[in-house]
Amino acid sequence: MANHQTSSSEDEVPKKRTIRGATRLRKLLLRKVKGKKTHVIIDVVTSQASGRNGDLFRSYLGVLARDRISILTPSFDHESEVQRNMIWQDLMVNYVM
Repeated sequence: MANHQTSSSEDEVPKKRTIRGATRLRKLLLRKVKGKKTHVIIDVVTSQASGRNGDLFRSYLGVLARDRISILTPSFDHESEVQRNMIWQDLMVNYVM
């Protein structure tokens, strides 16, 4: 008589699904503390950030949009002039374009 280990679904612990956390942009924060600005190249024709820091710029812009603009806003054109200026000032503090 062999002892067989049987596992029932009641005994199993469901695995917790891992999810991505918020973008922290640690490198940008370290540069900001040191008082350095990050250089980014904006292509005039396509209006896209490019170069070595293009991805970092796009990520930071996404974080600003998520934090400061309501998800119910249909487009950036519907934001107030004050809100747009605050976002622009924040970009100018961290980046040289």
